[in-house]
Amino acid sequence: MKSVLGITLFASLALAAGSSSSYNVTLSERAVIAGKELKPGDYTVEVNGGQAVIKKGKESVAAPVSVQSGDQKFSRTSIRYDRADGQYHLDQIQIGGTKTTLVFGKESGTQVNKPAEVR
Repeated sequence: MKSVLGITLFASLALAAGSSSSYNVTLSERAVIAGKELKPGDYTVEVNGGQAVIKKGKESVAAPVSVQSGDQKFSRTSIRYDRADGQYHLDQIQIGGTKTTLVFGKESGTQVNKPAEVR
């Protein structure tokens, strides 16, 4: 009985750990997400459910995210920005080598004045 419980507990923990994903991305432009400006550089994006945490060193910002799967793998990671109010806003990240696109939630009060740009 103890071994069945232990296996069930281990499997549950493995599933919980497996439900989050982590990706490395490089921002080429200053970008705003969830009201915080991110400087150009290398970041880790951790996705767990509908939440993404973007980290660089000790700094992090959380934002709502939708994970979408396409038909074909992306050849490289690309980042799509929306330009509004003179700033770039992080809109999507297409993860190279996967079919995964991370689509970030719109920040309140942000109106897009120009179509999305890929950098």
